[in-house]
Amino acid sequence: MANALKDLSAALRGAIQRASTFTVGLEREPYSVSGVLIGGDRVLTASHLVPDEGVTVAMPDGTKKDAKLAGRDPIHDLALLRLGSEVKSGDVPAASVGVGDLVVSLKRDSFDGINAALAMVSSAGAKLRIGRSGVLERYFQIDADRLTGTTGGPLVDAEGALAGIQVLNRRMGAEVAIPSDLALARARLLEEKGSIPRPYLGVKSQEVPLTKPGKESVKARQDTGLLLVWVESGSAAERAGLEVGDILVGIAGSPVADHEQLLSILSERGAATKVDAEVIRGGALRSVAVTIGSR
Repeated sequence: MANALKDLSAALRGAIQRASTFTVGLEREPYSVSGVLIGGDRVLTASHLVPDEGVTVAMPDGTKKDAKLAGRDPIHDLALLRLGSEVKSGDVPAASVGVGDLVVSLKRDSFDGINAALAMVSSAGAKLRIGRSGVLERYFQIDADRLTGTTGGPLVDAEGALAGIQVLNRRMGAEVAIPSDLALARARLLEEKGSIPRPYLGVKSQEVPLTKPGKESVKARQDTGLLLVWVESGSAAERAGLEVGDILVGIAGSPVADHEQLLSILSERGAATKVDAEVIRGGALRSVAVTIGSR
């Protein structure tokens, strides 16, 4: 047992040392938080931590650099920062983790350097509704409370590879992290576009039960749909020809039985995507081509 514990300790110590090369600190009040150096001059962190004017970053080599905000993804609570000059660092190794895997939470403090805490992946899921703002594509949770200042920083696997980034959102009291592949993909979008537009249809609706003919028209796949009670002028919905009184029952081949499903589909497909919407109008099922808008 003693040897096994020593082996585990040595492995974790090595993982922390490797991950420390891409863990940075963000100096802000009332306490410093963390971020991930993802190559070049780019730093990825939690969006809610970063003011629009930027922030000072404590680097792995002990120096400090001023970083400017390059873009935000509010749904995934991610922000991309640019340091202005390239930093000598290798590519960040990425890892996929599952329930039961051990991960290490890291932060960099200006005073005492790297801090670390051990946790276990307690659950993993998809399509997590974030208030009214949208739907988180994928996420995982850990079984331990965070150290103060680790938000925005990395969760790494037992080999020191980036498993995820810790963000603000919580679910049922547990911590939520964005998996590394998703976080890095969103960072690439932010680098290209500066922002990630929020998909928007431009309607107000209420859930209504379908009549027997309505259920038959959708082959009994659902009992409810969304009655459109308002269509915004100039919106994607109006341009597509959707009308007040239509009952929206599907988008892109997926049923729309309630508001949650509508938001989930819009978030998954994204702005500027062309989809077919199914509506019941005058008792008949119709297909309407829609290009999802943004706001």
